[in-house]
Amino acid sequence: MLAGPRQPAPLRRIITAHDSTSGRAIFSNAIGEQVSFTGFPVPPGKPTTSDYALVYNTSTFPVQGLSPPTSATPESKANLDIKHYHSQLLDPSPLNPPNGTSCTIIEVPPGSEVPMHRTATLDYGVVIDGTTELILDSGEKKLLKKGDVFVQRGTAHSWRNMAEKNDISGVLRVFFVFQPIDQVRLEGGKVIGQDLNLSLRQT
Repeated sequence: MLAGPRQPAPLRRIITAHDSTSGRAIFSNAIGEQVSFTGFPVPPGKPTTSDYALVYNTSTFPVQGLSPPTSATPESKANLDIKHYHSQLLDPSPLNPPNGTSCTIIEVPPGSEVPMHRTATLDYGVVIDGTTELILDSGEKKLLKKGDVFVQRGTAHSWRNMAEKNDISGVLRVFFVFQPIDQVRLEGGKVIGQDLNLSLRQT
């Protein structure tokens, strides 16, 4: 289910590859350039308030299988990252596989908020368009504007769209790279992990 009546337009994503003989860079046509948006599942099972596009993801670190098919690299071992990503598009998740990374674009419509949640990831983020209030479960807040960069280290947070109407119709757009992390441990050995339902337990 998409956020409200708004249907985000697909974005364009370009993938490069290698010419199997010269090694020169070429553009890959293995996957179409258009990437569609779908509802961001936070909290799961509830109506979505934002949308995301899975721009790319990987399942290994370092990334393996970037060689083109040649006599030295059979087709079954070639371009493994592209094949993995292509399979992920059948049932996309905005988050990364256990040993990989995900590149995701999130759009939040005017006046909307992504509910409080925590992912077991380290996130690099850049505000592409609009303005957002990043809210932590401690109550601390920061206003982030277009071009601002943030790093989230497995912490609970929510996003509130504070964009002006004259800024791409008030849409907030954020670029993320999600990466796997070790468990976060607190005093006494308490572990805090992923929780996409934090907003349902807030009082």
